[in-house]
Amino acid sequence: MHNHKTTLLRALALWLLFSLMSLAHGQEETWRLNLKDADIRAFVTQVADITGYSFVVDPRVKGKVTVLSSAPMNKDEIYDLFLAVLNVHGFTAIPGEEVIKVVQQVDAKQSAESLSRFPDVPSEQLITRVIQIDNANALELVPILRPLVAKYGHLAGVAAANALIVSDHAANIQRIEQIVRELDSPSKYEVEVIQLKEAWVGDMVTLLQELAPDELGRAGGENAARKYSVTADERSNRLILRGDETFRDKMRGLIRQLDQPSATGGTTKVIRLKHADAKNLTEILKGVMGERVKESSVGASGSGASGARPNSSFSVFADEGLNALVVRGEPSLMQEAEQIVEQLDIRRAQVMIEAAIVEISDELGQDLGVQFAAGDESGGSTPVVGTNFGNVGRSLGDVLTAILNESAITPALGGITLGAGERNEGGISWGVLIQALATSSAANLLSTPSIITLDNQESEITVGQNVPFRTGEYTQTGDSASNPFTTIERRDVGLTLKVTPTISADGLVRLVVEQTTESVADSIEDASDIVTNKREIKTTVLADDGETIVLGGLTRDDLQVTRSKVPLLGDIPVLGRLFSSESERRVKRNLLVFLRPTIMLDKAESTAATDGKYRTLWEVNLGIREKLGLPERGERPPIESLFQSPTLE
Repeated sequence: MHNHKTTLLRALALWLLFSLMSLAHGQEETWRLNLKDADIRAFVTQVADITGYSFVVDPRVKGKVTVLSSAPMNKDEIYDLFLAVLNVHGFTAIPGEEVIKVVQQVDAKQSAESLSRFPDVPSEQLITRVIQIDNANALELVPILRPLVAKYGHLAGVAAANALIVSDHAANIQRIEQIVRELDSPSKYEVEVIQLKEAWVGDMVTLLQELAPDELGRAGGENAARKYSVTADERSNRLILRGDETFRDKMRGLIRQLDQPSATGGTTKVIRLKHADAKNLTEILKGVMGERVKESSVGASGSGASGARPNSSFSVFADEGLNALVVRGEPSLMQEAEQIVEQLDIRRAQVMIEAAIVEISDELGQDLGVQFAAGDESGGSTPVVGTNFGNVGRSLGDVLTAILNESAITPALGGITLGAGERNEGGISWGVLIQALATSSAANLLSTPSIITLDNQESEITVGQNVPFRTGEYTQTGDSASNPFTTIERRDVGLTLKVTPTISADGLVRLVVEQTTESVADSIEDASDIVTNKREIKTTVLADDGETIVLGGLTRDDLQVTRSKVPLLGDIPVLGRLFSSESERRVKRNLLVFLRPTIMLDKAESTAATDGKYRTLWEVNLGIREKLGLPERGERPPIESLFQSPTLE
């Protein structure tokens, strides 16, 4: 009880003292603090009254404080003194948006501070700062700066950002920032260019990275790669060094030892190709590298040449059996040749071209005619009178032959034939033949050839017959020469599709197409050999991937009417039909050719296209089995079953 009363009396005395001090110095807004063994909570209360800040005190904040101030201080100086007193006793103040928390120093770094209430950050305020390192390695500075940070503070390095995170008093952080600025000053980095005489810069960079991994980033991380670098200038076969003098001296010594003439005067290498053709690629390299050697030789003889030698040479040979290239030349030329091969030896895209040739034809024919003849047998077989119309059915000769031989005339195909005739005892013969013929034919032909080819590679598919054509003959002559012979030539007749696709960078396909449809025509009386019908398209078109386009077509509509009649008699109404014949032919034909390219860039697309064709084949097989009444075979077998030995069901 006595101690409690004593504490209250001391607090009351402090309050009276501060009140008097405030009255005495109200105009200057300054205070003097002289406390001896005062309770720290009472000290916090007095600081709150002076500064106007609200405090929340941790229950673990306890103890006695002694403060001696001989000079008057303003509000900011009082608060800075307050932070110093807390720091001496192991406490600190963490400012928030509304209140300031008074906590133990060990718990301060887990709390976020808000410094917006202070015009200037107090020197004793515990804060957290990020210090960016520009030249040095942040991780290397951590063990150097850690002894300068308070025990309850925090110091860590961030390798990715090359920065430091420091939690300490504002004054101490300012000291650490000053030290970092002095340690982070850039070294004397310079750039130096070294001309290689014998070695190739690409190989030299690889060797230097192996021999100096710490400086060039193999083991030293990203920061080491920024400090030191070795860059290859392949155009002039020069090395560009960047670093301090020590690093450049080390690299210069290594380069001097490595830049020595080759023992064989060149390099030989075998390049196995994956996709390209060795023979074609050899021709390309000979053309390109031949010009390159000429330029190097001319440049070496001039005053401005660098990195090239007069005896530069390059040779390449193709091993078609292994599909490989044997290359020999100087290192710089070898490097360039390998880069060309790497860019050309890539998997080429494939294109599946599907064509649809549709032909629809319709032919109609009508013939109507009347023929008669009369003659005197005693005068011979020549008729006295008769009509002969060769455009309808049987001719007049057939009628006379039937009359003279007293035989029946064979009817014409495709209609009706009516005939009558008689021969009397006096030798007078007559005959009449009435014919009405009608023919019609229709056809719907659909051909869908498809072919897969490489990009920019010509492909051809032919489906048809191999037909013989007579090209010459030799028969027996008047002088009884023997050994007659006939020469023939066999030629494919059918459907031929020849395509060369070219794929552009934006997926457009350029197609050079040659499509031919040829068939053997019906026999023609005037022809001395086989006659063929031919329809051909040669064109170049553009199509998108999977787009169906029409290449061209033919629409034909022919109407032929032939009428034969006896003059004057054929013009008589109605009866004139007995002295005339009429033949009508109408042919309609439509021919269209469609094309659809599909680009296949990888194995998955090729497999999908193959599976689609195999699925179509399986559906046709199921339809045939259904028509034949055979049982279904269940699920579709894998496509690999096509290459297995067939088994009996």
